[in-house]
Amino acid sequence: MPSTSPIPYTSAVHWPVGRQIFTSVSDGYYQTDLTVFPSFDHSEAGGLQRAAYRTTEPRISHNMYVVRGPDHAPVLIDAGMGDGWGSTMGHLPWALSSIGVGAEEVGTVLLTHLHLDHCAGLIDRDGAARFPNAEVVVHAAEVDYWLDGAAEVPSDDDPPWAPAVTRRGAAAALAPYRNRLRTFDHEQDIAPGITAVPLTGHTPGHSGYRVGAGVDAILVVGDIVHVPAVQGPRPDASVVFDVDPDAAVHARRRLFAAADRAGFRIAGAHTEFPGVTLVRRVGEGYRLVPDLWVGALGT
Repeated sequence: MPSTSPIPYTSAVHWPVGRQIFTSVSDGYYQTDLTVFPSFDHSEAGGLQRAAYRTTEPRISHNMYVVRGPDHAPVLIDAGMGDGWGSTMGHLPWALSSIGVGAEEVGTVLLTHLHLDHCAGLIDRDGAARFPNAEVVVHAAEVDYWLDGAAEVPSDDDPPWAPAVTRRGAAAALAPYRNRLRTFDHEQDIAPGITAVPLTGHTPGHSGYRVGAGVDAILVVGDIVHVPAVQGPRPDASVVFDVDPDAAVHARRRLFAAADRAGFRIAGAHTEFPGVTLVRRVGEGYRLVPDLWVGALGT
């Protein structure tokens, strides 16, 4: 394990879920501004950020999750941004080593979708599999949508989430795993104690993974939310990364309502680290309450 961390904050937090241990690990963060909301009023977004004691230039957490238990090898949920995307991201390999999980020990990588900040970390700088013994699992619609047209040539001006960049990067990330790639197209058990839950909208096959059952469950929700202080109270605020903004808003509303009603926790790729959150209805919107604060407050 490295003697010093490249990440200026805690890199892992653990929760027991039944017989399993659910761990949040940080891949880092990325800095953006309110143009992340292409059609939502920026003055209102800025006001919501300030009301939550956040700056008007959101710093977006980038969380991955590890599930360990007696019935399976370590399961990684999303693989991070990988190399070459700046110094604030791509820290997953260090975070995994900090909890004693070697890349060769990972038995399954569950992908919420194929945007590059979730799949590019499947490979190293040389394009080789970073997780040499892992099966990769993703919704079939993701493979169909992003790998169709992977030869499309990106422009030098394209951002990392542009379709051409995503298609080329996703094809490269999955290439070493094509003989151990498993897809699904409906809610189903995917590993012991883990269920795949389609949450389509952000991308055509965007999915979550439910760990455990009942009120003790944690549902990893991928990119349901990017800026919690804005999209909690205003679930209708779509982001520039949404492939289908209307469907993404619908999925977010439906998920928030279910989490508030049933009391289960969600864990987002971009909820503020360490990312495990309860959802509470407030007026016409919601408040995302970090799970670690709940016990301390006695609520």
